[in-house]
Amino acid sequence: MLGTMRGFAQGRLTWSLMAWALVAAVSVGAGGCGDDSIALEADAGPGGIGGEVGLAATGGALETGGVAGTGGAVGTGGAAGTGGAAGMGGAAGTGGAGGSFDNFFTVITLPDTQYYSSMYPDIFESQMRWIVDQRASRRVAFVLHEGDIVDTDIAPQWQNASRSLHKLDGIVPYVLAQGNHDYLTMGGIADRSTLINQYFSVATLAKNPGFLGSFEPDRVENTAQFLMMGDKAWLVISLEFGPRDAAVAWADGVLKAHPDVPAMVVTHAYLYWDGTRYDHVAHPTDQAFSPYAYATNPAPGSVNDGEEMWKKVIRENENVEFVVSGHVFNSSGEAAARLTSTHPSGRAVHQIVANYQETAYGGGGYLRLMEFHPDAGEIRVSTYSPYLNLWKRDDANQFTLPLP
Repeated sequence: MLGTMRGFAQGRLTWSLMAWALVAAVSVGAGGCGDDSIALEADAGPGGIGGEVGLAATGGALETGGVAGTGGAVGTGGAAGTGGAAGMGGAAGTGGAGGSFDNFFTVITLPDTQYYSSMYPDIFESQMRWIVDQRASRRVAFVLHEGDIVDTDIAPQWQNASRSLHKLDGIVPYVLAQGNHDYLTMGGIADRSTLINQYFSVATLAKNPGFLGSFEPDRVENTAQFLMMGDKAWLVISLEFGPRDAAVAWADGVLKAHPDVPAMVVTHAYLYWDGTRYDHVAHPTDQAFSPYAYATNPAPGSVNDGEEMWKKVIRENENVEFVVSGHVFNSSGEAAARLTSTHPSGRAVHQIVANYQETAYGGGGYLRLMEFHPDAGEIRVSTYSPYLNLWKRDDANQFTLPLP
């Protein structure tokens, strides 16, 4: 199997996680919430082991079902200067509908930025500036890019993306997922040619003391690293668009080597816009933009969709608590949905999709904030645009989930 795992001996780490944790640092602060909304529809149904419940942004009304443990909107909040707000969970020490202040941390997810790289670089810049400015007050632990960093695999767009994302270097750790538009042929699964490694190197990622390694030497499309949320380490794995069997097996090995470390997986195409997983067998024609649609007569093992990833690597690794993805959009030009499934033990794994690329300004600069409140046992998710200084307040974009 191709792959390098720096720091492993017989597939396991040779250095102490506790010792490494002593050198990690995370800053402190508060949360947020706001306005701007869309309608949504809840869809509940069986699936996996122990069942699943889902919620998706469509054009309909909120029906029965919903997401287990959601709890609806939390707080309100108003603007707090340029690009800032205090709301979801309340400002530090104020509480709010989400309960009193606790020891929270924030993970930010970046939905598809392809049009910012190609047409609206100022929006990309505004997102990065806001993250840097807010890292202390919101206790930003790390950032996850859900893929489609660029619209076309050409140097000018990668230069725009690189200029923006590298503003986080040495300030906030970040993880990149490879999207179909990040390949030379916008989904060139055949040879997976891309310029990404000329602008984001394994050597740069390896400056994080928790970096474990990459599936292929000197390629960033599939990586694994420990990232700190306070004094707690999380195993964060990125998987390429429609990952190959070998990449999936590599991720499975990393997860099995660290069964006691909570894990997140970020990959580009996993959930469909309606909150179901991509599944080319069950939905051969009615799920647009399937990873299989980007491969002509794919060789066995050359591509996996959401359902295949679920069965091969997510479901059987009990430490996986979250999967985040982008890629797809509905007739309104966006996707905001979630699905809670269970591992064989009954433990929950939350799968979340967010993408706004076909709305105004190529997505309007919206990003996701996932506030982890361990004292309250919940995650409070909100959606904000630093560029527009607007929040999405509908139940598909602002919600609460129980910590697994």
